[in-house]
Amino acid sequence: MEGGTAINYEIRYMLILLAAVVNQNPVQKARRAVRWENILKLSDFHNITNIIYLGSLGIEKDISEDCRLQFYQSYKRELLLRESYHKAEEVIRWQLERYRIDALVLTSAGTAEMYDKPEMAHTEQIEFLVESKHLPQIHRFMRDMNYEQQEDRLGKGTVYIRVPGIRVVFYNTVPVENRVVKRYFSGSVRKYQHMDDYRYIHTLSREEEYLYRAGRLVESYVTGVLKIREILDFWQFQRILNETFRQKIPAEVAAKAGWEEFIHQTGVLAALWFEDGVRQEYGLALELEEYIVVRGQENKRLDEALLPQERARLDFYWRDREGEWEAKKREWLFPPREYMFRFFPILGKYPFLLVFCWLIRYLRIVKTVCLNKCRRAWVSVRVRLLDAEERFMNFLRRKEKEDTEDNIHIINNEETEGEKDVKEVENQK
Repeated sequence: MEGGTAINYEIRYMLILLAAVVNQNPVQKARRAVRWENILKLSDFHNITNIIYLGSLGIEKDISEDCRLQFYQSYKRELLLRESYHKAEEVIRWQLERYRIDALVLTSAGTAEMYDKPEMAHTEQIEFLVESKHLPQIHRFMRDMNYEQQEDRLGKGTVYIRVPGIRVVFYNTVPVENRVVKRYFSGSVRKYQHMDDYRYIHTLSREEEYLYRAGRLVESYVTGVLKIREILDFWQFQRILNETFRQKIPAEVAAKAGWEEFIHQTGVLAALWFEDGVRQEYGLALELEEYIVVRGQENKRLDEALLPQERARLDFYWRDREGEWEAKKREWLFPPREYMFRFFPILGKYPFLLVFCWLIRYLRIVKTVCLNKCRRAWVSVRVRLLDAEERFMNFLRRKEKEDTEDNIHIINNEETEGEKDVKEVENQK
């Protein structure tokens, strides 16, 4: 595995270990001393600790006792989490079916099926697509199952967390910002194929899942959190596609979305990392590699080459870096005319309208924020109404039960009195 990027030997050796385990090849020993503590931190960030642990089993003599213990604990936690995710997803599907809520499974705990060894898989979260009107009902049964609602930093879904680390997200729109792909996934959840043995649970076809996975890769790149695990999962998914997969449909949508070069270069990078004997032009792929493994580094030339249609979001996206945000805040509040022209073509003819376009932009932002707050408030009110309705129905059922018991008691008393009268008559006779 060769490359001209500024990646140190520890990262390179971690990738060698990763490729060896994924392809079930013998593990190479490091040519020089490596700091396993750094590899542990890197693999943990990129969600590949369980695979690196499997690769380290034959060379554990080079690893300190403390570091080896941390690797094992991370590996064991991954195994326990995988089992917990399977059980949690099964229960949630049952609840959705019970309440007759149509839901589309976007991401499941079934990713383990893509790997030769299930313990190499990693589940970040379970994702469902539902209609907004069902969110209050979902909130109630998730609350009853001891899930805590958590604020989503990106504001794209309703997040629920539960010990020992289960994360479930419900979306009311597909969490991909590209307009072409949003239009492709628009429409009712009912249009998707049903999951086996379910009436209300739906799944993506292979073509739809391909596009969704590609879209999540793009979103991770744009937001600056693209990880090795995501590249690995996408590569594994492509490997298991059979001849029934219709490549033409996703290719056409990806071309309209402007993702062709990005998908191609992620494939080249995956081949560089995980395939032997592949000879390709690695220029952009090596820059993408550096972008992924060297966190916090931006490459505007790479952005322009990979995702030219996402430049606006790449330039002004919130990346959780306070220093960068402070530097760009003023530019975000008052974007230059070149940027505003993309959304207001009229500026090409009347540039003096820039101030009015800023105002329109602010109004749109305020509208989006208000809609999100109103949606959360509406869900809260609906949940309270549903709780009140349930309490009222329980009261009515309890009242009806008490009235029934009273009637039975009265009837029994009447029967007893009647029996006494009959006995008295018989005695008199």
